Amino acid sequence: MKRLKFSVVIFLTLFMTLFYCTVLHASEADLILKILLKKGIITEKEYQEVKEELSKEKIKEAKTEKKEPAEQENAKEEFSKRISLSGSLYGEYRWMKNRDITDPDTDSTSDLYLRKLELGIEANLTDWITATTVLNSEWIGDDLNEGDERITVDEATLTLQDEDFPLYLVLGKRTQPFGVFENHLITDPMTQDAYETKRVGITAGYTGPMGLDLSVTVYKGEEQMEHLFESGLFEDTLRRAGEATDDVGSYIVSATVEPFEYLTLFGGYLSEPGRGSRNETINGGISLVPPFVEGLRFDAEYMKALNRELYDGIGKEYKEGVFSATLAYEFVVRERKTIGGGLFAARRAHLVSEPLEIALRYEHFDDDGMSDDLGVWTVKDRYSAGARYSFYNDAETGFNAFLAGEYRHTELRVHTDMNDSNDEVYLRLGVDF
Repeated sequence: MKRLKFSVVIFLTLFMTLFYCTVLHASEADLILKILLKKGIITEKEYQEVKEELSKEKIKEAKTEKKEPAEQENAKEEFSKRISLSGSLYGEYRWMKNRDITDPDTDSTSDLYLRKLELGIEANLTDWITATTVLNSEWIGDDLNEGDERITVDEATLTLQDEDFPLYLVLGKRTQPFGVFENHLITDPMTQDAYETKRVGITAGYTGPMGLDLSVTVYKGEEQMEHLFESGLFEDTLRRAGEATDDVGSYIVSATVEPFEYLTLFGGYLSEPGRGSRNETINGGISLVPPFVEGLRFDAEYMKALNRELYDGIGKEYKEGVFSATLAYEFVVRERKTIGGGLFAARRAHLVSEPLEIALRYEHFDDDGMSDDLGVWTVKDRYSAGARYSFYNDAETGFNAFLAGEYRHTELRVHTDMNDSNDEVYLRLGVDF
């Protein structure tokens, strides 16, 4: 019995010694072992075995301590590779022949302002999850467009898409997929002025052969109609009647296909609740890069209202339409896989890919008789010509600095004593990084 008790004491003593030795300094642990040896609680052999075991543990812990920081550093480095930053800063000068088109005696006006400041952050969280945010501020110092220095969230999306899987999902705020808005000049095309739909929505899509991209998007509100009334394509005396809706009742069906490498076709249908009846719009377009003329590009897009709500005090529907066509010659230095001017990444890809280009654009606004019936002015035709030259372009880093110029002539439908046209000149100095 005494031998059993002595063995238990030895076992507990060794256990406690090992336990405390994992948290005490090595010299303290060794001191305890020497005391136990001196008191005869452990033998010389046991003392050497425990001491050897402690040495092994110490070496193991030292290796672990060295390994963990290295692993953490590698993990941080790997994560940093998944984060990319990009941005744009554009300064702009504008001259207008007629300060106020409604005043036949108006003089010219000019402005100098920051057209756009943008910062984009993209995080590839996994191979199939991407988070994107674009912050921007527009028209800084431009009184005509009431610009200020506020930073707003222009885009914020979460994309779930795998290259080997045909289905994808996009959730967030962005220019929703109705219209491509390919732009080769400084000013936006009429189609974008009137129909860009930038709203929080959710898109479910399918990709297939020949560049097929078919999607359905739902969102809340009457964003396209609000954009139409802020477009400046008709007199601002027109007003919408009734109250805005407060349900998620708007949707878009869109499709893109590339039957040939040099040809892209796209189209879409948009429906919003409206005030009294739904507002329905269709669009269709083409992007052609003729294989027989290197550098030549033709882009055209048409928007047409199928159904419109009745405007305030007006008993007739006006189903407007907008057509925009651009012919451009581009000196391409790197392949551009995206088209479209609605999204930040697409605009930036366009500038970095073509360091020099010249472009002509023709646009027409069909007001469906609005001007004649109501005696208001509306835009009729618009002609634009411009060029852009990147005087510094780094293909690897994506840094691009450029100069651009544009002349724009707009013809109006008028029924009062006012100017029936206007001329504008735009000059831009910009950097993309």
